[in-house]
Amino acid sequence: MKKKAAKFLWIPLGVEGGLDESNLSAHLLTPLGSADFICLDAGTVLTGLSIAYRNHCFDNMPIKNDPSLTFEGSVLHHHIKAFLITHSYLDHLEGMVVISPNDSKKPIISIGSVIRDIQTHLFNWRIWPNLSDSGTAPAIGLYSYITLKEDEMSDINGTSLRVRAFPLAHGESQSAAFLIESEGAYVLYMGDTGPDEIEKCETTYELWKQIAPLVREQRVHAIFIEASYPDERPDDQLYSHLTPAWLMKAFGQLADIVDPENPDTVLEGLTVVITHIKPDFSAGPSPRDIVKRQLESRNSMGLRLIFAEQGKRYEL
Repeated sequence: MKKKAAKFLWIPLGVEGGLDESNLSAHLLTPLGSADFICLDAGTVLTGLSIAYRNHCFDNMPIKNDPSLTFEGSVLHHHIKAFLITHSYLDHLEGMVVISPNDSKKPIISIGSVIRDIQTHLFNWRIWPNLSDSGTAPAIGLYSYITLKEDEMSDINGTSLRVRAFPLAHGESQSAAFLIESEGAYVLYMGDTGPDEIEKCETTYELWKQIAPLVREQRVHAIFIEASYPDERPDDQLYSHLTPAWLMKAFGQLADIVDPENPDTVLEGLTVVITHIKPDFSAGPSPRDIVKRQLESRNSMGLRLIFAEQGKRYEL
């Protein structure tokens, strides 16, 4: 693939798949040149904003100077326009919940099953006050729920971005992938999911079929995908997550769909962002180091692998 001119700005607020509550899945994304962000998942928000600020991620951006707020508060209130939540597990929305009493009005966007889980089991006056606009009374109305329609790109108000959602299998719950578009350029952000072969479904395969034409036309600027565990993890203990071996098998499947005549080379240079590596307390090499080494050793297709780092600024 030819190297594409960057179209998106991405700032990870959190990148890990658990354990460290200060570094859980959350990613700011905006078209390059804009400061109107969406937040893809929201496991860690405030800590991530503080780290990104200290790392100068927002330098030379038109951030509103609001003297009534800290810098982090100004970004949260004026520049994060929506939360897009892939699924309702705590490591993907804990930060949003904790900061919600101090947030500004904005939508929570997802597929129907995820919206129902948040509404029923989280903002319900038992786990947390109902800060949304529906559900258990009284509904305070700070957040509005937006359920994405299938097979349709939807505008994200307050931004120039559009989004389409696709279902992903995640054990007993459902997860989502978000295809984000800006002026004909795309980013695919995938929530947690296991291998189709283990999940006994074809959600990843069906997703690949939908995005293959965009990959073929070199309009996909990045695919965000999890690699939760090293290859040594037994298949019966994946709990709907991926390893390097399973991830590369999935991209082999995408390559076969994009160009069955040249599957070994068709994805060369495609940017793949690795997220949600699960840390643990084991002595020795960290899971992140192991997963990174295993993915790089298996990267026979020439993917451009990026291992997401909290509070770093990237152009995609």
